[in-house]
Amino acid sequence: MPQELTFNFEEFSTFLLLYAANADLEFTEDEREMIMSRVSKDTFEKVNQVFEEQSDFARLQTIIDYKGLHYPTVARREELMDMMRKLFEADGEYSTLEKNLMMFLDKLM
Repeated sequence: MPQELTFNFEEFSTFLLLYAANADLEFTEDEREMIMSRVSKDTFEKVNQVFEEQSDFARLQTIIDYKGLHYPTVARREELMDMMRKLFEADGEYSTLEKNLMMFLDKLM
């Protein structure tokens, strides 16, 4: 795990949702509201700051580093995938980019 990060379960889930929300290069207000409905403003702001400071490669590395810690079982992985599906549908449009990311993350997790 990256030394500068110490994400708990809620923070890591928020990070994943931010990653998914940005899949189509458009972070909509509906997606933001969906994420904000799950976490405190402080958690969102902390995680969003880390997310914004990271490159795409670093973001993927963060996901790889934390996935086993916070999603070690099939049930937890399915919970994550369900959260991302709901996020992708939050803005009423499930784009091709989002579908491709979903397949990629499904294999990655």
